[in-house]
Amino acid sequence: MPDPSVTEAGESSRVDATAVLQLISDGPSGDTAIVLRRTEAPPFIVMGDDSEEGFSRLRRGTIAYGVPESYQALPRDMIRAGHILHVRDDHRPARVDKAGSIFGPAPEKLWVPLDDDLRPFERMRVPIPSLERPAFVEFALQSDGEMLEYRLHGEAQLGDGYICSYCGKLCPEKEPHTAAHGVAGHTHAGVAAGQEHEPAPMTGPLELGHPGSGSQL
Repeated sequence: MPDPSVTEAGESSRVDATAVLQLISDGPSGDTAIVLRRTEAPPFIVMGDDSEEGFSRLRRGTIAYGVPESYQALPRDMIRAGHILHVRDDHRPARVDKAGSIFGPAPEKLWVPLDDDLRPFERMRVPIPSLERPAFVEFALQSDGEMLEYRLHGEAQLGDGYICSYCGKLCPEKEPHTAAHGVAGHTHAGVAAGQEHEPAPMTGPLELGHPGSGSQL
């Protein structure tokens, strides 16, 4: 099944990134940013088989468009088997201009995804914070050396779709997604529509006076 994040245009290829993952640690991997092409944020990240630490996602639920995903360092033996992003398997380090304003870290702390043949994408679209309409910036590959070099291509652009005001998910249309959330007290950040009866997370809006999970303290 084709990857929806990848677009082929003649000889060139483009990846539509879904999120930027930020690693929190006092160790060597701290302040690293990882550009994600998967549709779901992985619960755990490891930078390589020789890493002594792994990283755990600080919230659960769907990706909120344009909002960085934070990961906290954990001892490697605390990382559970399952959906783990092994960064060095399908990513490479890269330098980009505007690294600090868009990705957060210094330029040498960025890893970008590769295609299925482990080659760099010629274009890379990265989501940025926006309301209702998805916004993104696009980078073009400049050199393919030991470290990839990308440069900002043009200005920020608006894409197609709608960003849900409740969970932040990017949807093709506003409805029926937002209708499935019900009243405000039945929703909290990062939870997909229809899953509002799950326990409330540690983050997200607090709605008092409603019987739903968002009213839990």
